[in-house]
Amino acid sequence: MPIGEHETEASQLRLARQALAQLRESVIITDTDIELPGPLIIWVNAAFTRMTGYSQTEVIGLTPRILQGPKTRRSTIDRLRRQLKAGEAFTGDDINYRKDGSEFNIDWYIEPLRDEEGKITHFIAVQRDTTLERQLQAQLLQAQRLESIGMLASGVAHDLNNILAPVLMGAAILSERLTAKEDQAMLALMQNGAERGAALVKQILSFARGVAGNSTLAQARHLIGDVVSLAQQTFPKRIAVESSVAADLLPILGDATQIHQVLMNLCVNARDAIEEDGTITISAENLLLAEPLPLARDTVPPGEYVRIRVSDTGSGIPASAVSKIFLPFFTTKTPEKGTGLGLSTVLSIVRSHGGFLDLESEPGCGTTFSVFFPAVSELVAETVVPISDQLLGRGQTILIVDDEQSILGIAREALAASGYRVVTASNGVQAARVFREKRPAVTLLDLMMADSGGPWALQQIRALDPEARIVVMSGLSADEADDLAPGANAFLAKPFTVLGLLAAVSAELLEGPAR
Repeated sequence: MPIGEHETEASQLRLARQALAQLRESVIITDTDIELPGPLIIWVNAAFTRMTGYSQTEVIGLTPRILQGPKTRRSTIDRLRRQLKAGEAFTGDDINYRKDGSEFNIDWYIEPLRDEEGKITHFIAVQRDTTLERQLQAQLLQAQRLESIGMLASGVAHDLNNILAPVLMGAAILSERLTAKEDQAMLALMQNGAERGAALVKQILSFARGVAGNSTLAQARHLIGDVVSLAQQTFPKRIAVESSVAADLLPILGDATQIHQVLMNLCVNARDAIEEDGTITISAENLLLAEPLPLARDTVPPGEYVRIRVSDTGSGIPASAVSKIFLPFFTTKTPEKGTGLGLSTVLSIVRSHGGFLDLESEPGCGTTFSVFFPAVSELVAETVVPISDQLLGRGQTILIVDDEQSILGIAREALAASGYRVVTASNGVQAARVFREKRPAVTLLDLMMADSGGPWALQQIRALDPEARIVVMSGLSADEADDLAPGANAFLAKPFTVLGLLAAVSAELLEGPAR
């Protein structure tokens, strides 16, 4: 071969080596001994070192099996060996492990290198780190699942609130008729259960659709007492539930239902972490920070806070799971015990209240969640609105439109008992006809009816009387209801109490023309 050709070939080899060395993908060249323990590495590029943490000198003469670990799929490795034995190229994806033991995802392919006679002399493997891509894909799938939950939540909320509404109103009506202590206790239990059910529905909407809660002055000590009492009654007797609450605990400005949900979720997680006998402790204290307080996830700025801690003596959280514990749908529990939404809901609620969340856990020694809620330094007396004469009717006609007969019946009875004349309709067509005949002072209109829905009925009533006072009722949020029925005067969220029903009617009577 002429000298010029030798120089050209040598130049091409240097160029090929330089190109392989500078590729962003990891390149491994091995010999052809594919029997166990496997082919030996004879060359790797710089990207291999960046991807795995192993230097070139460390891996020359070793097998690529040093990159395998517990999650590497045996089926993939078996397929690789079969195809290489047959002289075929291999393509696949798997999980590899870096020098420090951390795992990463790869897409990779292996090509046999042949000489001029077609004999395989080496194998070249090219690996691409796809960890970030898979994380982004997982986040996209989570976002899509959350969007699906949001779409489903509206329908579920409407149906469940229709079920809970007559329970709430019926309990209030019966409490006026039944005077025995046992009956009153049973009614209080029913009403509390219905209110908790309604709160859970609102929590689903709050998490899935971003529906904001109602901010009031919440007394944390009362909420903690309620949670402790409920946990003591329902958790296994092998688990002791204790509390330690400062006597001068400051109030919190926020949604009492959502704060209750935070505490309950943390207690349920604590319960599930205790496999045998154990203790759950809820403590609360006032905390005045003159300087920022660094946490694992955030830094709490200076200010006055109520710090609530939920501690357990359970199994603790594995170190590998701590960074993922607040992600939606991530759970260390079995499918029948957890959905992976509890702690993500907790974090969402705490942040929406301007608060902070901290986690301390040691496997085998238990876990402590610390919640920092901004405190309200000046106590403000909470007012309870009784059913006063202002809320009672004086013979005005009220039209109730709902396709749920239970709600129709109980709302009619509640209004009639409060001095109103009540007419009803169970669909949009009936609503338009009854309105034309009776000309009610206020119309209570269910927004989501199976036949001739609420928005259609609203248009018909508006056409009959542009000044009609119409209150739409729905288990949807106020914003969603406004989108569906922009011509309504007011919105009444289901499920509602008798007091809420009377207040809504009274407010519209004051605004509307005398009838």
